[in-house]
Amino acid sequence: MPVPKTYLIEVAPIAKNSSVLSYFSTVKLKSGSLVKIPLRKGATIAIVLSAKSAQTEKTEIRQARFTLKKIRQSDILDAELGEDTLTAIERTARFYASPIGAILKTLLPKFVLEDAQTLIDKNSRKRKLGIKSPREPVMLQMESAERFGQYRLLLRQTFAKNGSVIFLVPTERDALKAYAELSRGITEYTYRFDHRNKNSWGEALKKKHPILFITTPAGLMLPRRDIKMIIMDRENSRAYRSLGKPYLNYKKFAELLCREKDIELVMGDAVLSIEALHNERRSMHRDGESSLIRWRLSAAPARLVDSSTKQNEDGRFEIFSKELIEFIRKALEKRRGVFLFGLRKGLSPSTVCGDCGFVLPCKNCGAPVVLHGQRQDLKNPRGLASGRIYVCHACSAVRDPKTVCDKCGSWKLVPLGIGTQEIARLAKTLFPNERVEILDKDNASTEIKAKNIAKKFNEEGGIVVGTELAFFYLDSVAYSAIVSLDALFSMPDFSINERVFYLISHLRELTETELLIQSRNIGKQILTWAASGNIIDFYQDEIQARQEFLYPPFSIFIKITGQGDLKTTFKKWQPDILKDSIIIRSPREDWPDAELVEKLALLGPQFMVKVDPETIL
Repeated sequence: MPVPKTYLIEVAPIAKNSSVLSYFSTVKLKSGSLVKIPLRKGATIAIVLSAKSAQTEKTEIRQARFTLKKIRQSDILDAELGEDTLTAIERTARFYASPIGAILKTLLPKFVLEDAQTLIDKNSRKRKLGIKSPREPVMLQMESAERFGQYRLLLRQTFAKNGSVIFLVPTERDALKAYAELSRGITEYTYRFDHRNKNSWGEALKKKHPILFITTPAGLMLPRRDIKMIIMDRENSRAYRSLGKPYLNYKKFAELLCREKDIELVMGDAVLSIEALHNERRSMHRDGESSLIRWRLSAAPARLVDSSTKQNEDGRFEIFSKELIEFIRKALEKRRGVFLFGLRKGLSPSTVCGDCGFVLPCKNCGAPVVLHGQRQDLKNPRGLASGRIYVCHACSAVRDPKTVCDKCGSWKLVPLGIGTQEIARLAKTLFPNERVEILDKDNASTEIKAKNIAKKFNEEGGIVVGTELAFFYLDSVAYSAIVSLDALFSMPDFSINERVFYLISHLRELTETELLIQSRNIGKQILTWAASGNIIDFYQDEIQARQEFLYPPFSIFIKITGQGDLKTTFKKWQPDILKDSIIIRSPREDWPDAELVEKLALLGPQFMVKVDPETIL
């Protein structure tokens, strides 16, 4: 009887902080296949990276310091991701200097892995012979109504070609809105996927007719063979970035996946990101559809109010200028609702020591604490004074308001900034007969609470004070005002102008009649451009400044945080020091740098590595 041939199999466990492992098998497994492997005291799912003949790898096997375990026939799952998908995952892992298994753990929902043989079938495509010319994304920059009209047109065209469409949005609330806009007339072929609609994954796989699959990044890897287009709406949203390791931007993976699988990628927003606009303008050719870029937004008019000299008789800064008070009064007299935007929750977003300037941190995680009025839904630990309290928005820990500066011991703690609670308190003082509610994560902690606040506002008017969370629940508002966003201008970050412009543009689009913007930085040109919807001048000024200082998109930042002599370890790349972090700048065309990626991969789990972060602060 002939001896069965043996293969050396390299796999990546689909787990955080995983590394490539070797096993042996009597079956030559294809790259991209999923297997169950013994790991430590249990078992886990892994993806096959390569299979080599054990005969040709004898030296490597002999030199191994451990006995290779076997992948049994029963551990081979009837599921594979395909070589093109695996290549996209590998390229993503290299870009973010992260293990392949950690990337895949982030991309694939847990319940899909647990039932991989049903929810991930054998659907790999054979690679096309020859050189593929990279397909550039189609860009759509216009307001929502026109943009969704274009999406419906693209959807009909793709269905006519027997192709399915993945419609990608950053949040579940966006998915609900997209379903309402796009499902009309094709409800039986439209699926909305999120953590509450897990069954839609399996149902979408079974449907023979082309489908529209509306999803957050959790459903980006739906394994249908007929997907011909991925539409990414709200491309400029910060919610496309993962909150934990490996800190990837789902937009980057979507681009790489579309290139490898030869899928059309469409990116849309009212104001596209600086990087997306830069890529569009430097593209010399395009296959298929053409981009549609509107360089001026025709939303509600916006009025700028200089609040730099608005002080009362005591010399204190007045949060509500005379113009803002009159603006609110005019809206209420017309029985129309007013939305007041606040940048942060609470009374004051930060507290500093008046003697040494130290920012009061959370005792648990070190993030700045926020001063809040005592809330009914917040349990008051023993010993804490009632009325006001410090709360950490990162880990929800509370801190005794009767505290002193951690650095110098001073009692002179000064609250800075304007929070939603303080705005609401003043609004109620000025307009005592009006209903004033707060729409932020503290006061609308559940979907039902947020919807109820929005419903009352739409039906009864009044005043609603909110953060960016309110944008998801308020379909439109008659009048809106930005009470203050000056705290953003004090942040020394390369992307802050883009964030300010996008925030104002989003609020202008939400407003029906008029938007008022009060600021102590009224002389900044960006406010004038944002108030008038002038995207082209903002873009040209911003891209010129970024090119001059070699900021993204002309370079890639790598931020490494942790205790250790990082500057010496990465001395070759001339890092900059920022508190307990170092910042490495790499020319975009040179990234990923193989040597630097290898060094980053050797760092232990106690270090936090962010490649191409949204902010370096």
